[in-house]
Amino acid sequence: MKSYAVLLFVSTCQGYTPEPPLEQYTPDKSDWTTFYEKAVLDNDLNVDHSPDGVGWINRDDWQEWDGTVYNPTEYSKQELAGLICPGNTVRGMYELFHDNNPFADNVNPTKAEVDNWHAIAVNHIRAMVGYTGIEYTIKPDKCLHLRALWSTERKNTRIWDTDEYPGTCLGDTNPHCGAGFIPSVEDQQEYLPDDIDSCGNRAGSEGLFSSAKSNIPWSIKWIRPFCYTLGAEGFWGGHTGPWFHRTEFGWDWRDIDPSNFNSNAGLRTKWSGPSGPSLYENPDITDGRFTVIVEDVTPDPRFPGYECEGIQWKDSADNATECYYNMMEDEDCGKRFMTYNSANSGCACYPLDMATCETKMVSARLTWDFEPVASSFDGLFIDLSRPLTQNFLPYTGRVCPQINWVTGAGDASHCLQKIIEGNFDECGRNFVTFNANDGGCACYPPDQLTCSRSETSGQSGRQTYELEEDPFYVPPTTSPPALTASDAPSVYPSDAPTDEPSVYPSDAPTDEPSVYPSDVPTDQPSVYPSDVPSEIPSDAPSDAPSDASITCEDSGLSISYEGNLLSCVQAALGGACLNSVGLSHCPFTCDACQQYACEDSRAPWKIGSKEGRCDQLANLDSGKIAEYCDASSALSVTCRGTCEHCNN
Repeated sequence: MKSYAVLLFVSTCQGYTPEPPLEQYTPDKSDWTTFYEKAVLDNDLNVDHSPDGVGWINRDDWQEWDGTVYNPTEYSKQELAGLICPGNTVRGMYELFHDNNPFADNVNPTKAEVDNWHAIAVNHIRAMVGYTGIEYTIKPDKCLHLRALWSTERKNTRIWDTDEYPGTCLGDTNPHCGAGFIPSVEDQQEYLPDDIDSCGNRAGSEGLFSSAKSNIPWSIKWIRPFCYTLGAEGFWGGHTGPWFHRTEFGWDWRDIDPSNFNSNAGLRTKWSGPSGPSLYENPDITDGRFTVIVEDVTPDPRFPGYECEGIQWKDSADNATECYYNMMEDEDCGKRFMTYNSANSGCACYPLDMATCETKMVSARLTWDFEPVASSFDGLFIDLSRPLTQNFLPYTGRVCPQINWVTGAGDASHCLQKIIEGNFDECGRNFVTFNANDGGCACYPPDQLTCSRSETSGQSGRQTYELEEDPFYVPPTTSPPALTASDAPSVYPSDAPTDEPSVYPSDAPTDEPSVYPSDVPTDQPSVYPSDVPSEIPSDAPSDAPSDASITCEDSGLSISYEGNLLSCVQAALGGACLNSVGLSHCPFTCDACQQYACEDSRAPWKIGSKEGRCDQLANLDSGKIAEYCDASSALSVTCRGTCEHCNN
C-alpha cells in the first residue's frame, strides 16, 4: 500500500542515518498528563498508543486501502463516511502507522511524534479522495498550535481576564468565545519556542470538536472528530472542508474533566494557509437542494449565512422545498420567514406573529423572507447594481468618518431598512455601512455630508453605500392623493446603469479579437455551500487604515454563472473560495490577498450586457488594454495584472 507521509530516514553513502529530531508544534504548556494516564498508564484495556495497543479494536477490524480514489459526488454522506471510516477506524490506517512507525516508544509518544503523526494521518485521508498534490499537502504550524492553546485558555480559564485584556468568556454561551484572542508580544514570550519571536493574527478558520475521549490512545484519538463530522456534514460540510483543503493546521487538545476517567477530549482546530482547489462540485447545488422550487415563491434565501432570533427547529427536510411545504402545513409556524441548515438538513420556522427578522450570523444557515422586499425605505434606497471598489462609493473595506454602529442586519439593503425603521436620532440620511464579517449595521450623523476616499479609513469586510432618493416616493400625507398621473421619468432601465462605462467603444475595429467568450467555462464556482466555515476575526477590528502599499480588494464585477450574477459574498457562501477561480476573483473575501491581490481574475464576469474574461482582454494590443482599463475602475480591479492595477 502506498503511504503519503514524510520519510523519517534518508540514504547516505554510509547507509541509513536518522533525520534530525522531529520538530514539536504543540506548546510545552499544553498539559497532556491525563491523556497518557487515562489512555494507557492507568488503563487496563489499552497496552499502548499504537493501533495494536487499542483494546477494543480487533486486528480484523482494520481494513486495508487498495488505492481506490473515492469520488464524493458518487456517494451519500453516510456512504462516503463508511468507506473512509469503517467502524471505529480509518481505512488503511493500520498499514500507514506501521509503514511510518511514528512513535519511538508506543507507550509514551512525544508531542513532536504525535504532531507529526497527525500530519501523516490527515494527508492519508486526503489521498483517499485524490488530493495528493503539493497544493493539498498539510503541515503543522507552531503559531497556529499556540493560537489554539491561547483561545482555549481565554475561553476556559480566567488567566487572561486582566485589565490589559478587557472582557471575559465567563458565562458566554458562544463556544468560539476567545477564538481571535492573541496575547501581547511580551506575554507570548513564555509560550514561544526558540525559533519564533512572536505570533500574529492570520486569516483562517476554527473548528471545535468534542466527540473524542480522553482515554483513547494517540494513534486514533483524532479519528472520532474527523469521522463523526464527515458522516454528519458530508464532504462539503463547513467543519469538514478544512480537513481536506487547508494546508496548515494547529490543534489544541483539552481534557474536559480531568477527574472523570471517561471524560470527553475537546479538540480546537485552527486552519490556515492556501486552500487546495476542490476537484468536485457539490451535487446538492446542481439539483436545487437549496432552492425553494414553488411557483410564485421567492426561490433563493434573502439572508445566506444568517438565522433570525426566535428560531424554532422542526423535523429535518431533504431540501429547501420540502422545508417550505412543512412550514406551510405547520399551524404553529409563521409563514413569512424560514431557515434551512445546509450542513445537516435542519428545517426551522418562526413565531406566528413575527414580522421582522433580527439576524444572527450562523454558518450553514439559509434564511428566506417570503414577503416581497421593498426596493426603498422612506424614500431612500441603495443601488446594489453598482460594483464595490476601494476608490469610489460604494466602497468595499472602507468606512466614512463618525461611524455609528446601531444594529445588526443580514445584508446592506436590510441594514438600510433597520436604520429607517429604528428611527435612530444619531443617523443621517446620506450613508450606511454594512459589515459582511459579522452582520453589523452602521449609520452616520446628519452632519456627515461627504465621504471621499481621503476621508475614509480601511476596515475589513465593511461595505459603505451612499443613499439615493427614490424619485417615485410620495411622502405620507393626510390629504387625498392626487388623481393625475405622475410625469416622473423612469428610474432605471432593465440593463446596466447608464453611468457604467462601456468596455468597448463603438468604433472599435471589427477585425480585433473579441474580449467576450461565446461559452461559459466549466470551472465556475458553485452557488450554495454545504457550509462555509466562518473566518475568525480579531477581537477588536482596527480603526486605522492599512499601511500596506498594495490594497487588496475583490473584483469590481460580478461573477457570471449560468445566467446569474454573483457577488463575492454569494460566491464565497457557495464554496468559491475552495478553487482558484473564486480565490482570484474575490481575494479579499477569500483571504487570498497574498496570491491574488495583483493577479487577474480567472472567473467569467459581466459588464453591461456582455460577458468577458481577463485572459481575453490581455490578448488585445497595449493601447486597447489601456483604453478599456482606464475607462472602467471595476474592470481594472478585476483584471488587476493586465490593467497593472497595483502599479497605479
